[in-house]
Amino acid sequence: MRQLFVFAAIILLVPLAFFAPFTGLVSYVWIAYVRPHEWAYMPSAQLSLAVAVATLLGYAIFELTRRAPQLLPNGLFLLLWAQLALASYLAQAPALAQGKLIEFSKTFLIALLMTAMVDSEKRARWLLLGTVLSIGFLAFRSNIGILLTLGQTRIYGPGGAFEDNNDYALLLNLAAPLAFVVGRRESNRTLRWVCYALSGMMLITVLFTLSRGGFLGMCAVLIGLALKSRFKVIGLVAVLLIGSVTFVFLPTTVVERVGTITTASETDESAKMRFTSWRVCLQIMQDHPFFGVGPRNMLEVFDRYLQTENVRVAHNSFLQMAVDGGVPALLLFLGLICGSLLRLRAARRILHVRAPDSRLITYAHGMEVAIWAYFVSGNFLSRHDLELLYEICALATSFRLMARDLEREAETQNLLTEQTRGLSPEPA
Repeated sequence: MRQLFVFAAIILLVPLAFFAPFTGLVSYVWIAYVRPHEWAYMPSAQLSLAVAVATLLGYAIFELTRRAPQLLPNGLFLLLWAQLALASYLAQAPALAQGKLIEFSKTFLIALLMTAMVDSEKRARWLLLGTVLSIGFLAFRSNIGILLTLGQTRIYGPGGAFEDNNDYALLLNLAAPLAFVVGRRESNRTLRWVCYALSGMMLITVLFTLSRGGFLGMCAVLIGLALKSRFKVIGLVAVLLIGSVTFVFLPTTVVERVGTITTASETDESAKMRFTSWRVCLQIMQDHPFFGVGPRNMLEVFDRYLQTENVRVAHNSFLQMAVDGGVPALLLFLGLICGSLLRLRAARRILHVRAPDSRLITYAHGMEVAIWAYFVSGNFLSRHDLELLYEICALATSFRLMARDLEREAETQNLLTEQTRGLSPEPA
């Protein structure tokens, strides 16, 4: 029955993505996060790839002339892809790197499509709604599991890139502030409270993943949202009080797991392995500074630096990028993230003047908080390929381009007004 559902989805979504590319883009987001083929016991089904190809073809045929690719504003995207492609070509085991490069290429291509196709506030709303509702569905399902087990089980992700509890916590930390700000600007009351509820469910799920890095990222989300509120001091006090009361009712397993954060580096084997892996990463960066060892090749070279059966990845998104693609890839990655923060602030500054009621202003605040959460949680796991992060970076570029268009329209209007005044006859 589930397999029939997946086949029906393919039959429906692929032609829909071709004839309505933006709908295909939202459908791709839904598939990437909900992963319906995993539920149908078809993990190898390339449903997202089929929808992505159909969306790309539809865009090239129906929307390319109206919405041209934004190559120059996405220069860091393209340079990062080129660096990773070169690192894959020069990798220790090119066959291993090729598969990961294909994943990166698909992610980057979808991000480029987003910057080209999300050129209005309406489209930004629908894309963020699709993202929030898709990830929110996962959180809703996880909350049902928490209730059925009375919180006595560790929550894991739906599969694929988010199967691990730490990866799942990172995804939810980035999605929670997005759900909150989307709900904040919804005129539909039902949809508004659905988004608020999903945001809360995401943060609750983070607690029950028992991910310490996820917990720190959740704290960054709550503090960030408090600082973005109108009453910052009251917001911070409210976060502190709600957090204190919540911990009284949490199961012992969650409280004890969070309590090990301060002593983990000395007593916890998992934390010790992370520090060991970070040291190995620094050694690899010294030996391969320009192109790294290639994506997924850390598995091949780790034994040359340390003989162990437990550690095979960097357990740090930034170090993993440096190991996979070299120091230039790390600098481009950091430039992409920090540049997105600057673009969001620049877009907000223009929109406050030209369109003070725009939803994009509120959305930009939530996206900034999501990036802060990535900086915190991303230091404890290797998810430099997180699709939601690149979606946020792409939307930051779109917001900046839309704000720039508004500014140009205003300047043109002012110029026409001045010319009209200059041509009008002086009063007698």
